[in-house]
Amino acid sequence: MTHAYDNAVIGEGTTIEEDVRVGFRYHRDCGRAIIGQHGILRAGTLIYGDVTIGDYFQTGHYAVIRAKVRIGDYCTVCNHSTLEGLIRFGDGVRIMSHVYIPSRTWFGNHVFVGPGVTFLNARMPGREEVMTTPRGATIEDDVMIGGGCTILAGVTIGERSFIAAGAVVTKDIPPRSFVAGVPGKIQPLLAHLDRPNDRALTQQPRDLWHPDTPDLSALDWPADWMCRFEDA
Repeated sequence: MTHAYDNAVIGEGTTIEEDVRVGFRYHRDCGRAIIGQHGILRAGTLIYGDVTIGDYFQTGHYAVIRAKVRIGDYCTVCNHSTLEGLIRFGDGVRIMSHVYIPSRTWFGNHVFVGPGVTFLNARMPGREEVMTTPRGATIEDDVMIGGGCTILAGVTIGERSFIAAGAVVTKDIPPRSFVAGVPGKIQPLLAHLDRPNDRALTQQPRDLWHPDTPDLSALDWPADWMCRFEDA
């Protein structure tokens, strides 16, 4: 059964916690938010109208998704991350906590973005002689972006590239590249990294803390680590 809300349609099997707003009317003429099946929207989530999201979508607490965003299946936006509208996700895009994504940023399929990453969509904001339309980055399929990176406006990161934690990406990155440093230095992708992102990471039907997790005892330290705590 599909549940209808004031300005949203939520698919069957999607869990909605308290203090969630879906289909926020940012404009009198805005359309509905459409959320697919079998997702979970956690407390504090705010989703504007004119948003379309696929199945198995997960948010963390206080995720914000503004208008005219399209998101595929098996996508995640974790705690306190913000999508500023006019953004496209393919399938299996996983955004970790405290990530900022500005308008006109595009993601392919099976992309992982680590915590604290900042994407930008203007090189000289407020200082251009003739103002141009902001344009964010283009992130192609199977890109891995480590925590704490900064991705400058208008760049393209080619498929299967690996961006090391803390890197600042200032220019286009060819497919299958390894990037590290400030500014990011482009190197050939190391052989052991030249593979697609693990689908167990990008196509999770639920995360560790989902209410339908069958066995909470599995969510603990491995036995060899527990011994360290007991010996301390």
